[in-house]
Amino acid sequence: MTRASTSAASFGLLLVALVLMLHSVVGELAPRHVRHDLFARGDSSDKGSTKLVPNFKEYEARCGDKSDLMFPCFTHWAGDLTAVEVRDFTDGTDIGEKLMIKDAAMKDFTIKYLGDPFEIRYPNHGGVRFQYSDYSLLNGCKYISIHRGDNTAWRIWVSDEVGDDRDLDTLNHMKASKTLCSKWIHIHVKKDGHNFKDNRLYSTD
Repeated sequence: MTRASTSAASFGLLLVALVLMLHSVVGELAPRHVRHDLFARGDSSDKGSTKLVPNFKEYEARCGDKSDLMFPCFTHWAGDLTAVEVRDFTDGTDIGEKLMIKDAAMKDFTIKYLGDPFEIRYPNHGGVRFQYSDYSLLNGCKYISIHRGDNTAWRIWVSDEVGDDRDLDTLNHMKASKTLCSKWIHIHVKKDGHNFKDNRLYSTD
């Protein structure tokens, strides 16, 4: 073998080694799993929305007039479940089939099993999030957490059946959490946060 051919062969081996090394590095940098509570952070895309189908019979059994007074039920005073993402926030699993929705208005719903934690993210409403977990069979209490999204013009607040106050509100907080014990939980998702261009929010009167 001539010196030229030897040099060419050596260069070829070096090139192959370099390609393999780069492939190895890229492989190490690639994510191996998704974070438990990871959602896309876009404000207006619904590409990842969960397929949700109303199920009045199952909803009524849990939230109707004759239902268990401690079984949790949820209603939207503003906003709805259109184009939302529903996940078990502990492992990222899509659990849309476990949401029992009253009708096509997509405002009233409950969960199939009391112990299933879930998170609802509203991509078309600034990316705000609502979480449910830690249901207690002793008193019907559950842990509710809400999170502001990327677009602070959008706000989410939550109230229970006790009093007229807002129990949780992202108007002045990135997130808020509280244990609530009433059967009904009211969810309000609306574009009335601090960046919403409404003079009433900035009035000095």
